[in-house]
Amino acid sequence: MAGDALARRLLRLDAVYCAGAGLLAIALYAPLSRLFEAPQVMFVLLGTAAIAWALVLLRLARAPRWRLSAGVVAAANVVGAAAIAAVAAFAPALAARLLLVAVSVEVSAFAAGQLVALRR
Repeated sequence: MAGDALARRLLRLDAVYCAGAGLLAIALYAPLSRLFEAPQVMFVLLGTAAIAWALVLLRLARAPRWRLSAGVVAAANVVGAAAIAAVAAFAPALAARLLLVAVSVEVSAFAAGQLVALRR
């Protein structure tokens, strides 16, 4: 698959992932709040931010300068994965830490795929 097609597909898939995660964070704000011992509003705000980011990703997937879009999103995913992994170290419960590690791995996979698309 050509680099531009792969990059655009990964940006769209990343958008679906972010929107789904955002919807889950909003729908499950109460149990997530207990799991992470954090205010409920935090998960509503994080979910809203994830949905907004998904909309940005969809727009970037249609941008004519796909290399710039894929590069910026890959960098954001690398930073995001590192930040999520760092937060996991301080999560109060094992289940919370495992959830954050899984999300960090998934975000890293998007970054890796976007970097592969840039090399094509």
